Amino acid sequence: MNDPDSLLPRLLQSAPLLEAIAEEQNFTRAAQRLGVEQSAVSHRIKALEAALGMPLFDRTTRRITPTEAGRIVCGAAQQSGGIWQAALLRLQDLKTSRSLRLSVSSSVAMKWIVPALQRAQDSGLDLLVDVDDRLADLHAGEAKAAIRYGMGPYPGLHSEPLLQAVLLPVCRPGYLGLQCLQDYCQQPGARLLVDRFGESDGTGFSWQAYFAGRCWDIGFERSINAFARADLAIQAAISGMGIALGRSLLVEHDLEAGFLEAAGAPVKSRARYWLVTTPANAATEGYQALRGWLQAEVSEMRKQQAALFKLP
Repeated sequence: MNDPDSLLPRLLQSAPLLEAIAEEQNFTRAAQRLGVEQSAVSHRIKALEAALGMPLFDRTTRRITPTEAGRIVCGAAQQSGGIWQAALLRLQDLKTSRSLRLSVSSSVAMKWIVPALQRAQDSGLDLLVDVDDRLADLHAGEAKAAIRYGMGPYPGLHSEPLLQAVLLPVCRPGYLGLQCLQDYCQQPGARLLVDRFGESDGTGFSWQAYFAGRCWDIGFERSINAFARADLAIQAAISGMGIALGRSLLVEHDLEAGFLEAAGAPVKSRARYWLVTTPANAATEGYQALRGWLQAEVSEMRKQQAALFKLP
């Protein structure tokens, strides 16, 4: 028998043939199954037996019977065929499955995605929400897609803009009374609530950006109350702690439910919401279904914004 390392490529190449012979127990039927000539099957088996230095089949005029060596190699061929069949099924499932793990920030999860999960299920999506305020590594992690808020696009990833963000100050209904926001912000006791990361992450989600958008020159540093997350600042506003800087997709439900009211005019942000995935995953049916569902959700959210993002 030749060196095992030199025999391995030959055995791997012969695996489909050995599997067919084991299951058909006939060279002719094995040849028909593989779409080759019967003489080619006999030639390849003889060449393999010569390389192994032992017979693989006992041949009679009516049937072939595997020898002990034949049972070993045919069994291995059948096992490898089963492994590849299972692998192909997994690949097909990977391509067509509508189950998908989506990475989102805690604020986006609590204020937008979680309330919309039932609609995702109704559309046929099996969506698992992975809440993480850090940027998920889509190449290495379990998450297959992510919603990111920023300037984008993201190098090395497939990214699609979902929605340009709008900044909107919000407060508990009646909190401002008859005051306008600009007058309120100029008072020493003004309480402005914000996500502290928005002031330093380059997204422009800050009171500074909002005031610049309104062309207001206000010294406000001493009155800022920073929170670790945008949804916490918004919840603080609902509780009457001050005026929170909200943005698209985080305040619509609370405005519609009457927990909040707009405290000032909206200002367009430089940042957007992006749907991000790997280039390979962008071609799967699961991602395309997610993309379609999110686009429909954003379209409905735009209609809400047209009605809700107004001065009270």
